[in-house]
Amino acid sequence: MKITLQPHLKIRLKQRQIPQDYPEKVITKPESKYFDNLTKHLIAIRGLKYNKKLRPMAVSYDIIENEIQVITIHPISKQEITNKVQRERWAKNEED
Repeated sequence: MKITLQPHLKIRLKQRQIPQDYPEKVITKPESKYFDNLTKHLIAIRGLKYNKKLRPMAVSYDIIENEIQVITIHPISKQEITNKVQRERWAKNEED
């Protein structure tokens, strides 16, 4: 499946000094996946090195036809993930 980086993502990669290959790494081999009930985007999470620490990185994306459109990426804490699931903002998603 083709992966397309949206303009917003490109800005965030630069602002947050996140390596260009991280979105693809997270999407192709996520440790966990969710569906965001508010934004209706898919979320992939994977631990990667960021600011000299291993941090969960969250990638928001959509699958449109046969294309993955990556919207944004940001570091997220395990507690933030737990809170989003408990509040039912995010639902566990094991399929694509």
